[in-house]
Amino acid sequence: MVRKYSRPLQYLAAGVLFFLLILYVLSHTTDHPRYHLILDQWPLLLSGVGYTLMVSAITLVLSAVFGFIIYLMMKSRIPFIKGIAVVFREIIMGTPLLVMVFLAVYVLGEAVHVNNKFVLGIAALTLYTAPYVANSYQSAAEVIDEDQYVVMQLYHFTGFQKYFYVILPQMVKPLLPAFINHLSGIIKGSALLKVVSFPEIAYVITVIAAKNWASVEGYLVMWIAYLAVTIPLSLLAQVIGRRLSK
Repeated sequence: MVRKYSRPLQYLAAGVLFFLLILYVLSHTTDHPRYHLILDQWPLLLSGVGYTLMVSAITLVLSAVFGFIIYLMMKSRIPFIKGIAVVFREIIMGTPLLVMVFLAVYVLGEAVHVNNKFVLGIAALTLYTAPYVANSYQSAAEVIDEDQYVVMQLYHFTGFQKYFYVILPQMVKPLLPAFINHLSGIIKGSALLKVVSFPEIAYVITVIAAKNWASVEGYLVMWIAYLAVTIPLSLLAQVIGRRLSK
């Protein structure tokens, strides 16, 4: 019985320890913390959170579609098509997200005559995330053994039939935790949209903090806001992963 509850209690103790450390940091970083100057602007904060979640959700959906296209291209038997996907993936993975945001807003936006920062911000996050999602598809596809491909070949399945009836249904389980982790990454990455004045939570807090000369308090509030969203997502991904693996 003791051993049964030992592990959860140790995790709980670790959580309490970090909670106390965070409280200490919040209360001792400055001599006279002025968090109320940030928190009093709660309507703006809620608006920023709403924009962050909306951008992140749309980006995840678009990345799932675009990432699947990249995944299919990487599996193509035509070297040119496969080469495009591989080169694109390597270029994006070698590009910092901050650079991608600037390229999307000030280069891509100018090239296609679009100045809507909401659209361009989503484009930047989608272009950056899609190759990583493609890798998740590639890893999830490993659950399909060679015998199933042989059977599909014997029954003359078309490409659509293979994916719709056999491959994609089996990829769902390993993809769910991966997609939750991607969403968490997108939410954190969306903070860089503040450099182009997009009104997500990081930009809103930065503006409020600057007006009130409370930059330290602003960044601490920002830190807690992101933790409040991303930690539950991380725990959810772990729980789903454990349950689906049974």
